[in-house]
Amino acid sequence: STGMKASLLLLATLLSVALGLDFISNTLGSHMVLQRAPQRANVWGFTTAGARVTVTFNSATYSNTANAEGEWNVFLPPTPAGGPYTIRIQSASGESAVLEDILFGDVYICSGQSNMQFTVREAFNSTAEIAAAANYNQIRVFTVGQRTTSLTPEPELETIEQKWAVASPTSIGGPDWGYFSATCWFFGRDLYDAIHVPLGLISTNWGGTYVQAWSSPEALAKCPATEKSASLKTDKAPNPNTPSVLWNAMIVPFLPMSITGATWYQGEANAGAADYYACAFPAMIVDWRLKWRGDTPKDFGFYFVQLAPWIINGSQSVEPTIRLAQLYALKLPKVGVAISMDYGDPTSPYNNIHPRYKQIVGYRLSLPARALTYGQKIQYEGPNATSWIIVSDGPNAQVAVDFEPSSVGGGLVLVGASCATDLTPDQCAGFEIGSSTGTWHTATLSIDHERIVLKATITGRVVGVRYGWANYPIATLYNREGLPAVPFAFPNPIKPTEV
Repeated sequence: STGMKASLLLLATLLSVALGLDFISNTLGSHMVLQRAPQRANVWGFTTAGARVTVTFNSATYSNTANAEGEWNVFLPPTPAGGPYTIRIQSASGESAVLEDILFGDVYICSGQSNMQFTVREAFNSTAEIAAAANYNQIRVFTVGQRTTSLTPEPELETIEQKWAVASPTSIGGPDWGYFSATCWFFGRDLYDAIHVPLGLISTNWGGTYVQAWSSPEALAKCPATEKSASLKTDKAPNPNTPSVLWNAMIVPFLPMSITGATWYQGEANAGAADYYACAFPAMIVDWRLKWRGDTPKDFGFYFVQLAPWIINGSQSVEPTIRLAQLYALKLPKVGVAISMDYGDPTSPYNNIHPRYKQIVGYRLSLPARALTYGQKIQYEGPNATSWIIVSDGPNAQVAVDFEPSSVGGGLVLVGASCATDLTPDQCAGFEIGSSTGTWHTATLSIDHERIVLKATITGRVVGVRYGWANYPIATLYNREGLPAVPFAFPNPIKPTEV
């Protein structure tokens, strides 16, 4: 009946008010960057169910009707990079809003744990970096608040640390652990310098969190839980490491947004469960791509940081195995890695797990984005080993390792490096040959075109070869473009826990 329909409408309206849902999604706002052509930008929000919503943009109007839950959305026509524009939005139920100083460009999500949260103010040379942000008013930034977890998918953000803002010393130089993410900023700044297109950077991260918290239940179902992953909390009052709660609260609200790609710095929390991570991390990427809406490419670029060194007393296999596990994501298309094992910071005042060298990480993240998303012909990866052969067995062992030709760039080079004086030698390792006695022997190496030849005196037979198997790898192999070799182990000890 009409009365029934009217009361249902009233209920839907009351519900959207009670839930605090905004007429315009709180992920949007004045000063933001909307996704440029060829994609169509999406604007959305919440109003009375069935109400007509009209968007006026660039002297034309576009309209749509809110669904039964009161959610509305309007796609704008593909708009080239530029601006600023004003967008006016009006609902037949009386609400209205204006978005001012809107630019069209490329939008990136920056997510992960504390090394993504780590702010520009905490990085090396922060005073100069913060001052230089004044030169980048075509970059716009947004930081999600922490304090939000949810056992169910949320349509809106519950907490916002920093609304959309023009990049400036104020918006980039916020408080420690507050805003703005150093890795995200340096990535965006270096990318902007290369492409000169407005950029929207969204920082949504939470220190100390597991990949499971950022993954949907469907993604988690792809990987059987291991002992380490099963120990996560699943109680009624969720903490940030309850499975899926940060996906629900800090990623789902952005799914209607048209974006270009994502960057990711996470994995320390999952160290010790490498086989699980080698399944769960790629599964999360596949699932994010599948579920992202707006007008977003289904293979949007995803660029991650391989973990930097930190000190762990005891086991020296925890870090190298999680680093190898992260590399399983490279089997997916348009996924790139920034290697950071050569930039540890054992004396970091923010704990040695948080290196202050975020400029190098941001720069190295920008390279695969430039190559894979924008098609620039640049060297974007360091030497990546593909195979090994035993040239001669013990006692005078010789092993040859071959590299992906494209990763060698202008050629392989060796640089001097040693274990930092702040570290005990057990924290460090370089190239090693493994023997059938169970011992790993430090190897010397020579370069032969796209191959390296390792030599060591060993007892027993040769059973393997590895590079960077340590908390603090001694990184000596690079290509001429200055990008470090990817750590490797043959045979690969990682066995992803596929279903």
